[in-house]
Amino acid sequence: MLAVLAATAHPVAAAVSGAAGGGSPDAGPLRANCAAYPGGATICSAQVPSFDGSPLDVDVTRPLPGTGNTHPLIVLLHGFGNDKHEWESTTDVADGADKYHWNSHWFAAHGYYVLTYTARGFRDNGPRASYQPSTPAGVTPTCLPPGGSACPPTGTIRVKNKDVEVRDTQWLAALTALAYPDINRDQVAVSGGSYGGGESWLQAAKQAGSEYWSDWPGLPRLRLQVAVPKYPWTDLAYALMPNGHPGGPARTPVGEPYQGSDLYSSAQGAPDTLGVGNPIGVAKSSYIGGLYSLGTANGVFDEGTPGPQSNGPEPFTAWLGRVDAGEPYSTPGRADDPTMTHVRTAFSGWHSAYYQPGWRIGRDAGRTPAILSISGWTDDLFPPVESFRMFTYLKSLARDWPIAVVVGDIGHARAQNPPGVWQAINEKAWWFLQANITGARLGRSTVSSYPTRCTGTATAADEISADRPADLAKGTLTVDYNDSVLLPPTSGAADPDAAATDAVAGGTITSTSAGCRTSARPAPVDGYTATSQPLPTEHTLVGIGHAQARYAATPGTSTAVLAARLWDVSPDGAAVLVSRGVYRFDFTGYDARSGVVQVPFYGNHWTFPAGHRLRLDLAQVDQPTYRPPNPAVTATLGLSATRLVLPLRSETDTTIR
Repeated sequence: MLAVLAATAHPVAAAVSGAAGGGSPDAGPLRANCAAYPGGATICSAQVPSFDGSPLDVDVTRPLPGTGNTHPLIVLLHGFGNDKHEWESTTDVADGADKYHWNSHWFAAHGYYVLTYTARGFRDNGPRASYQPSTPAGVTPTCLPPGGSACPPTGTIRVKNKDVEVRDTQWLAALTALAYPDINRDQVAVSGGSYGGGESWLQAAKQAGSEYWSDWPGLPRLRLQVAVPKYPWTDLAYALMPNGHPGGPARTPVGEPYQGSDLYSSAQGAPDTLGVGNPIGVAKSSYIGGLYSLGTANGVFDEGTPGPQSNGPEPFTAWLGRVDAGEPYSTPGRADDPTMTHVRTAFSGWHSAYYQPGWRIGRDAGRTPAILSISGWTDDLFPPVESFRMFTYLKSLARDWPIAVVVGDIGHARAQNPPGVWQAINEKAWWFLQANITGARLGRSTVSSYPTRCTGTATAADEISADRPADLAKGTLTVDYNDSVLLPPTSGAADPDAAATDAVAGGTITSTSAGCRTSARPAPVDGYTATSQPLPTEHTLVGIGHAQARYAATPGTSTAVLAARLWDVSPDGAAVLVSRGVYRFDFTGYDARSGVVQVPFYGNHWTFPAGHRLRLDLAQVDQPTYRPPNPAVTATLGLSATRLVLPLRSETDTTIR
C-alpha cells in the first residue's frame, strides 16, 4: 500500500476569488509563483479555487525557450492516491518506462504547456521519485478526524464524477489559457493513468458532445483534440465488479433484454443507458479493499454530502458496505435493490465513458476527438476489455473515428511493465498526439499488441497489429476436456493458488509485480482442474478467449459464480498463470438455470511452446481476488462438456484433448 508521506511545507500562491459565484476568474496566481527547476523548465505553482470554490493545488510547466510563439496545452492526470507530481519530471527519461518521454519535461521541451494538479480530496505528499521537481504543495484539507470541520464537502473524493472532477480539469485548463494567451485554444490534449485514464476517456466524451470542451463565462473556450488514456476504465461498474456477460454496441429497446454477443465488449449494460442490461457482477474484493484503504489513507471520500453532481449524493462508504454484504443484489424480474440501483446508475452514467451520450452527438456533428487507449493484458484491475469495448463502439458509430488501442504486459499488478515495451508505446503515443493535435484526423487506426514474457524482455520489434481487437488472432485453439463435475460453494481456503495469484496479495497495487505468478497446487482442490495433452506444436494466444461448459444449477437459489484460471504447464510440471476471468449467474431473470456458459478471460498475448500443456481451473470461489458468493443463495453448479476456446495468432484451427 502507498505510504503516507509528510506533505512538503513550501509557501504557495493562493487565489481566493474566481470560482463560480465568487467574481471574475482570476488567473494571476498561475503566473505569480514561478521558479526554474533542474532540467531548465519553469514551473508555476498556485492553490486556486475550482468552479465551485474547492481549493486545488496546481502546477503549470511552461514551454522551454525556443519552442515557438504559440503552444498546445496538455493536461496530465494522476492516478488514484497520487498527486500532481506523478507525471512531473526534470528529465525526458523520468522512470525509463511509463513516464519515459511522457512527462512534463518532455512536453515542455517540445513546446507544450503542461497542466498538472492534485485531484480534489487527495493530499500532496511531495515528490516520490528523484526525477520529480520539488514544487510547492497547496494547503489541502487534512480532514482529521474524518468529517471534521477542517474538511469542506467540496474537498472530498468524488471518483471522477463527470459533474465534479471532470469539470475541475476543464476549469483549470481554461484558467491556464487565460493566464497564458500564447496557448493555442484549439490544441488541447489530456492524458493520465488509471484514475487519470478513466477521466481522460470522460474528457473525450465531453468534447464529442459539445462544440467546446471547456466553455466557462469569462474564460477562453477550448477544444480538446487528443486523449491518451493509460490503463483506464471505461465502465467502472464492470471493471470493479465484472459479470462476464457479453456486450455489444447495439442499442437495446427499453424493456428488452440486452442482446450483446461480443466478449470484446462485455459491459454492465448497453450504451445510451445507465448501465442497464447485464446483472451486477462479482466484486474484485482485494482491489476494491486496497483502493478504499489507499483513498482513506491519502485523502477523504465523499460520504453523500450535497454537491455539484447532478445525480445526487454519492455515499461511497455506504456503497462499499452494500457490495461487501453481497448477494442477492436483485429480486425476481431483474429489479436491483435500491442501493445497487444507485451504484449501477451512478457508476455508469456519471463515472464511465461508455455510457455517455456525447459519442453519438459527436458522430452526428462531425466531432471525433482522437483517442489512443493503452491497456494491459496482465492488468487485473482494468483489463484490455476497458479499451476494446470503446474501440468497437466508436468504430460502430463512425468507421473513420480516429481511435487506436495498444496492449501489452503493462499497467496495474500483475503486470511487469517492461521498460522496452513502455518506451515503444510512448513513442507510438507521441506520434499519435502530434499527428492529431492540430485537428487533422487519421483515416485508419489499429489495435497493436506486445507479448507477455516472464522475463519481461518484449521490445518494439515484437509488436503485432490488426484493424480490430478480435482480428489480432487468425485462428482458434480448442481444448476439449469433456469432463463433468459438481461445483458447490466453498470457502476456497484449501486453494493455495488463490492468494498467490492475486494481484494485491501477491504484490501491491502501487508497484509492478516481479515475474509471472506460478502455481503451488499439485492436485484439484476446492474446484475443478483439467490439463490437456502436450501441444504438438507451438501456439500463440492473442486476445480474450473463454472457458466453456454446459451447466445446470440447483433450484431455489438466486446466484452462482464461475471463476476460471488458465495456466501454461511445462514438461517439468511447473505452471505459470496466463489469464483469469469470472462470470456471475443471476437467476432472478438474467440467466436460465441450465444452458451453456462462456467465461471470458482477461486475455493475453502469450506463446505456449510445443510440449507444454494447458490447465484450466474452475471454481465458485477464488478469493481474495473475487468476493465469494453468499452460500445461502448460491447454487451448486453441475458442469459438463468443459472446454477452452482460445484465439490464435496463426491461421489455423486446432483441437486437442
